[in-house]
Amino acid sequence: MKKYLSEFIGTAFLVGAILGSNSLAMSIMGESSAAHLAHALSIGGTLMVMIMVFGPISGGHFNPAVTISFLAKGEMKFDEALPYFIFQILGGVAGAIAVNLMYEVNALPVSDVIRDGYGQYVSEFITTFGLVMIIHILVSHKSESIHLAVGTYIFAAITYSSSTAFANPAVAIGRIFSNADASIDPLSAVTFIFIQIAAALVAFQVCKIFLAKEAKPKRKK
Repeated sequence: MKKYLSEFIGTAFLVGAILGSNSLAMSIMGESSAAHLAHALSIGGTLMVMIMVFGPISGGHFNPAVTISFLAKGEMKFDEALPYFIFQILGGVAGAIAVNLMYEVNALPVSDVIRDGYGQYVSEFITTFGLVMIIHILVSHKSESIHLAVGTYIFAAITYSSSTAFANPAVAIGRIFSNADASIDPLSAVTFIFIQIAAALVAFQVCKIFLAKEAKPKRKK
């Protein structure tokens, strides 16, 4: 239960940072580069801290695509991964509701922000691929800087990608229940989720190439 609660809280804070920072930045600065930068910094910083806090407990996934990649790797069994999925999704929805209450708007709206077009689909594939690749390579090397790498990567991906790097099915689901500019309508979210899962699986296969152990040459007698 500690693992599942960690995934719930971490995902809730992540979605809360996404929607809350967007709402505040837009109300203060409007549609400006400074607002987008503040939004990206809030998300990257929150993700970094959540991984630092909950990484030692649950692994700090906060992302079904990441969990699926570890399931494919054989480091998780399905009966362990399934509660991760459930608590990540519930955390994403809870984070959205918390922001709605914070800003005194409808607690459970459904977004009408359509996000489509091949450019955004390519963006979601690339940003999710990069996230999963970075995580698996750093985990395999037992890096102590995963939180820094992931937080910085997501910050950067939000600033350069056309989709603003959802890169996370739980985040996509959570953002359905918001009227913020950073929200997403249900049909667009479903498309994003399929692309994110596909990107995670492709990234895992590519990581197998990087992480394959090289055969040691046999010594001649």
